Amino acid sequence: MVHRTALVAALAVAAIALAPIPQSAAGLGFVETVKSTHPMAYYRLTAMSGTSEVGTSTYKAVGGVSPVPTASLCAPISVPNNQCTLFDGATGYFDTTQVGGIRDAGSIMAWEHLNSRPALKSRVDYIAGISERANDFDLQFEADNSLRFYTDAGSNVAYSPPAASLDGEWHFVVATFNASTGVRAIYWDGKLAKQDTGGGHIGKTNEFSIGESKVFTGRFFDGDISDVALWSTALSADTVANIYASRLNAP
Repeated sequence: MVHRTALVAALAVAAIALAPIPQSAAGLGFVETVKSTHPMAYYRLTAMSGTSEVGTSTYKAVGGVSPVPTASLCAPISVPNNQCTLFDGATGYFDTTQVGGIRDAGSIMAWEHLNSRPALKSRVDYIAGISERANDFDLQFEADNSLRFYTDAGSNVAYSPPAASLDGEWHFVVATFNASTGVRAIYWDGKLAKQDTGGGHIGKTNEFSIGESKVFTGRFFDGDISDVALWSTALSADTVANIYASRLNAP
């Protein structure tokens, strides 16, 4: 005769074995991981216009922007039938209805794929930001092949990636700043690449744009951009690493 205590224990073990694995234990996919960090806006850019994955802001292509419907050519984030957009480097960018929202801290995230190194063209390739004179919030590649994040009146933190990896490869970039602590940082493929204590002005109030500055014009991005997000906080190194790692998880 089976003892009642042993039977209860056996049934409990069986129930645990049959219970579904929590999603957090299985690992969220990239898109859901980004959303779980509560960005102000998150634009996947899978179409020429659409709505942010969070909130109500919208985006719309302007000029030379075209769809890339082939998943293998887009950001490597394990999304079936993934899509992205190609910028022509001359007229193409995305307008958004996201205005301001950045006070004493902020972060920008994007997947980017340059067609060629900026130094070969002596130009600036603008990724995303809220441009404002004497109060910058801009992430861009410059003619010396450096990735720079501007948060003040021209003051910036810069990182120079290995030149050979700049063109023809997808990279995950994140830039953060905290005016209270003064810390600014650039993350490259999930790892802290450069940090300083240059700080930045508070209160970014202009429109958020992707692929071209709305104030410092003529910086059209030449290549692909995907999955752009904006936060009103400075993401931690652990959060950035977790988002990047989630690219390997199935949605």
